[in-house]
Amino acid sequence: MGASKPNPLQTVAVDLTTHGVFELATGEIVEPHTPAGGSGAKSGDTRFHFEGGGRWASYGKKLVERIWARGSGYTKTDKLVVGFYLGQTQAGLKAVPLTKRDVAHELEIRAGSAGESMNRLARGNILIPVQQFGAVVLYRLNVRLVYDGGSERQRELAKYDPAPIIPLTD
Repeated sequence: MGASKPNPLQTVAVDLTTHGVFELATGEIVEPHTPAGGSGAKSGDTRFHFEGGGRWASYGKKLVERIWARGSGYTKTDKLVVGFYLGQTQAGLKAVPLTKRDVAHELEIRAGSAGESMNRLARGNILIPVQQFGAVVLYRLNVRLVYDGGSERQRELAKYDPAPIIPLTD
């Protein structure tokens, strides 16, 4: 048997008048511009529809995979909290404005479980404490895990967050 020939590279063209696009500087989803000034979207085309627009955040897939992996030292509840924080990430380095009790309520878990998970995630440098009001601590995710903003700024800020600890051992 002879060696198979590699497939030639294929070019894929995307018609930006039929899809939503986002502004690189802000991460905001914006409508595509068309010469006629219309929305540009074909009627009934929902392939790339994003409800309500909003912002994009880039996250480290390999790091998330390592957290979710068996033997990572993180529990199912820890992983649930990380997933929740991925969706709640604020622009820049702002804290998610929710207490441990608020997070527990949103995830429908016990406040004690949420608190234990958030403490473990903070010990592993996954959650970073940003603000403290007495016993209440507000967190954000490590910028190496997720960042709502430009990738150049994310790389710069990653120099200052501690490296996540995976696997986490007691």
